[in-house]
Amino acid sequence: MRYSVKYKRSKSLFWKKIKNVVGDSTLTINDSKINYRVFFLEDNTRMEIPLTDTVFVFSKERFDLIKQNINKESGVKI
Repeated sequence: MRYSVKYKRSKSLFWKKIKNVVGDSTLTINDSKINYRVFFLEDNTRMEIPLTDTVFVFSKERFDLIKQNINKESGVKI
């Protein structure tokens, strides 16, 4: 299942959109103490976006994917 993510810097007026996302995570690099949101795309690309002063909006398909994974792992339908 794929989903999309809109994001913008908190002071920016313009949103950017990432399509065909199949997974995401967070990454902390201890040396620089910067946290990133990491997106994995359908074509096996990886995008890293700093979390500092960034706003993310996930499409509803992300919730559906998380729910589907929980159902599969637990064996119980939520």
